[in-house]
Amino acid sequence: MNPLCRYSLLILFAVLGPGCDSGATPKPVVFDPSLPVREIPPGHYTRVTDIRQQVTLTRSFWIGIHEVTQQEYESVMGSNPSFYRGESLPVEKISFQQAVAFCSTLTRRDREAGRIPVDMIYRLPTEAEWEYACLAGATTPFAFGDTEEESDAHAWSAENADDKTNPVGKKQPNAWGLHDMHGNVWEWVADWFAPHPKDAVLSDPIGPPTGKHRVFKGGGWYHEAKFVRSTTRFMMEPGMSINFVGFRVVLAKIERAN
Repeated sequence: MNPLCRYSLLILFAVLGPGCDSGATPKPVVFDPSLPVREIPPGHYTRVTDIRQQVTLTRSFWIGIHEVTQQEYESVMGSNPSFYRGESLPVEKISFQQAVAFCSTLTRRDREAGRIPVDMIYRLPTEAEWEYACLAGATTPFAFGDTEEESDAHAWSAENADDKTNPVGKKQPNAWGLHDMHGNVWEWVADWFAPHPKDAVLSDPIGPPTGKHRVFKGGGWYHEAKFVRSTTRFMMEPGMSINFVGFRVVLAKIERAN
């Protein structure tokens, strides 16, 4: 089992996903995701923009400890769209649609291999999940403090990245052991872009149901350290890509309609 997964070992029995022989013997499922992930507990954080909002996440989820690397992406999809090449570099020049396709393919593969149960999926984090995981309990704009002055130890940005991506996991992690939430490459999230609602309290927000652009977060090698602030958000059409945007995955239970 991947030692980076905090989740305790589960032995479950589950039928494989759609398309498998319905008469097949149920296969033991050992919780052993293909990518290194950390469990994030339910909780809340304060989003500070032009107003202060308490954002609550009521369900736990698992999130990649670093951005998806080129080796990880190519092992699943059989191709590598990145401009800067290296197995341990984050995959970039990746569209939102490609990131979603990766999550879908990895879900199917890990279910078939008995690595995750059928009631879990890989997906992109919501913007709220991403911000919550980024801050890791911090009450400051950055996981490492109030200003970008301390960013060099925690984030690759225009000031220190030498005009390129850098291997994942080389900067100090946040309090929950997550690397590169600040900097290296921007990261796609699931939300359509729109102004945040003005409610003082939000619970499990997922953004608007439709839109033209998807959000990406976290700053990166091409932009100054001030942009690695947890609340900073840029956006792009879901079919577009550029060499400073990548992604990381969430692994979560499938939400069932009541």
